[in-house]
Amino acid sequence: MRRLSYFQIVPFFLFLFFLSLVSVSQMLAATDTPFLLVEDPWPPYTVGQAGDTAEQGLVVELMHELFARVGQPVRLELYPWKRCIFMVKNNKADALMLTVKTTDREQYAYFPEAFFVNKINFYHRSGEKISWESFSDLKGYTIGLVAGAKYSQEFQDAVKQVPLEIETVNDISTNLRKLKAGRIDLTPVLDVVAAKLIRDSEEFYGFFEAATKPLRTTPMQMAIAKSSGLMNYSNEINQVIREMKDDGTVDKIYYKHVPRVRRVSTDDER
Repeated sequence: MRRLSYFQIVPFFLFLFFLSLVSVSQMLAATDTPFLLVEDPWPPYTVGQAGDTAEQGLVVELMHELFARVGQPVRLELYPWKRCIFMVKNNKADALMLTVKTTDREQYAYFPEAFFVNKINFYHRSGEKISWESFSDLKGYTIGLVAGAKYSQEFQDAVKQVPLEIETVNDISTNLRKLKAGRIDLTPVLDVVAAKLIRDSEEFYGFFEAATKPLRTTPMQMAIAKSSGLMNYSNEINQVIREMKDDGTVDKIYYKHVPRVRRVSTDDER
């Protein structure tokens, strides 16, 4: 057998050494790639326009604090809600920043610990008397919904079974304009979102009020794509969310953006 000379062996091992350095550098670079978190424009949770980087809002601050503590870089972007859902379902994004857990979403997403609990209320024009106990009481009213939004499984069933008359648009503000103009009679909106939109807008201020009975009291959570590498950090994410709630960080950020609305704690959930 022909032996390799020293001058043949050394270059070979140098080649392997440099190849390993390249592989390690590529692995390190991969871990520095930010995870993509998406949400629709949803004041006060996210402020901006679809297609923009999410730079302001309650949930934007929560995400920056959460992932600074987890130690992972993230990129926050705004898209129409249906596109956000599509991106998470089809490996185009790693997570929804904030949403409501549903049976359908649990098929493709993991839901960490809730940040807080909010109410979804039916809003109607001020001065009108609209009360309801069962969904059948809403028959005869036109209800404005947002495409891709999930309000509750019971409500979704009632839409088909009662049936309820619905009209669908792409965002909450459009529904409020239709409600103000008398083109719909009711629209379900999260209390903090409605408070922000109605309080801060001359267009909406004083025109709406909530029905006495909420549609749903619901935990607000991230939704991490089960196919995402972010799942590797699910334990850390849950731990940090609990820490942020315990040390007052969640309350501090929440009340910075929604000072006039009482937040229901996760312990108050019904």
